[in-house]
Amino acid sequence: MENILYYELATEYGPLYVYERYNDDPKTSKEIPETREFFTQEEARVSYSSLVFLEKAEFKVVERNMEGIITKNYMHKLSPYEFLNRVGSSLDSDEKMEEKRKRIYDIFEMKSNNMANDQVIETEQKGNKKQKNIVASKILSKYIPSKN
Repeated sequence: MENILYYELATEYGPLYVYERYNDDPKTSKEIPETREFFTQEEARVSYSSLVFLEKAEFKVVERNMEGIITKNYMHKLSPYEFLNRVGSSLDSDEKMEEKRKRIYDIFEMKSNNMANDQVIETEQKGNKKQKNIVASKILSKYIPSKN
């Protein structure tokens, strides 16, 4: 059974919404998950402390000190409900989806060109309920292409 984990990645230009797809249980799996940005479906290259999109836009996932200890985490795990709550307003129409895709590609382009903005923008996280997560997972599955 396929498992999907949802994340919000805080960046200098606004949040990116990322998901990881596992074939097995993510807690016990040794596989490297497929990691993609939700709106563009661009696959990320995962490195030690960053995600790279389109081979040029590299975003820090964590910040580490000289000893390698994580001092700041920019990628926060979200429940399906929280994820849907954050991306839902862009799923209303094809026009909104296209507008959001363009905005994400703009973020990739700004990052790859090192455009000035070094303040990471983070959003507030909210609590969730199991039932909301089940419904949200079903809705989100319509927007994530199957692996075939």
